[in-house]
Amino acid sequence: MDIRKIKTRLVGKDEVFQLLALGEATKLPVLLLGDPGVGKTQALLDYAAAKYNYNKKEVRDNTFVIELDEGTKTSEIKGRVNMKSLLEDKEYKIDAPIAKAKYLLINEVDKGTSGVRNTLLSVMRERALFYGDEIKKCEWDVMAGSCNVIPNDELENPFWDRFVLTQKVSRVGADSMKEIWKAKGKINEYSVEVPSKAEIETCTIEKKHMNKFLDIVYGAASDRTVYHIPFITKAIKVIYKYSDIEAILKACELIAPSKIGDLSAKLETKRENNVRSMVNSLSNVINGGNDSYSQLYIGQVADAIIEMGKVGNYAGKSLALANEVVEIIRTSESSNDIVTEQATALYTELYSKLKGEDIYNDSLDLINNYKN
Repeated sequence: MDIRKIKTRLVGKDEVFQLLALGEATKLPVLLLGDPGVGKTQALLDYAAAKYNYNKKEVRDNTFVIELDEGTKTSEIKGRVNMKSLLEDKEYKIDAPIAKAKYLLINEVDKGTSGVRNTLLSVMRERALFYGDEIKKCEWDVMAGSCNVIPNDELENPFWDRFVLTQKVSRVGADSMKEIWKAKGKINEYSVEVPSKAEIETCTIEKKHMNKFLDIVYGAASDRTVYHIPFITKAIKVIYKYSDIEAILKACELIAPSKIGDLSAKLETKRENNVRSMVNSLSNVINGGNDSYSQLYIGQVADAIIEMGKVGNYAGKSLALANEVVEIIRTSESSNDIVTEQATALYTELYSKLKGEDIYNDSLDLINNYKN
């Protein structure tokens, strides 16, 4: 297991780094969607730098970022003739940084011409560049693309299907931005695990759950993507430290997000579905600006989570949902001291109900960190 220790000024990008680790472990292309300035490019550069222990030369030699626009030529994808070698050494040599890079980011992939994207499609399919009889293999550990959003009229284009793993990169919430101002360039550290193929293969997922996954997602994904689902789900379970159902739901989120609701209904009990629906509605409630109703609703969510935690093996799922609730409150642009206090109360009450469980002792630091 390769432990990647990432140093970055970015805040709240844990899941982006986990996604890049997933892309590296599975060798599948990643697409980062999000507004300009949310840290898509910097996240990849920070992730790559961690691989080379922040040796600037190694980072430069092994990363390549290209910005596409209407003027980008196919030669910038396939490579250009090295004129120095041709004129001085009489040697015909192609420089192709896209093939050489270990960490590759194609920015603004939606802005490229059809010719450029067709060339990229071929390169992504074959993981190689072809020059007549010569084949130059691509050496990517991570191949990523980025853009603001996939254009509606492009959704059926096979080009986008090549990006098997797609994730939205969100803006930093207003409260988090205030903390960033206070920190004045503080370096944050994240640690992610990049498992080997063998380590992923030894992981197991309940077959009946995977069969339900396939039934739901089959019509929303290509055969190419569906083929990779078992390996992707196992890798998610290892990297994200998820249960079987959590790993399957995360895989669905990355592959076919429109099917999350259907899949959740198939995999989770009625109790879980009801509580999860309440949690999913929380952000809209808080952003509605009615503090009194927000407090009341958070209390109802807390009660539902605590009640669920009393039943059978639901303690772990209750804690995960509580974490989601507090994260939603913490990152909400409408969050305030009163609502934040309610989140702390949720933590305290939940953990007191779970006292005696192993998970309670493991989570005391989370409570203290949140209160501070």
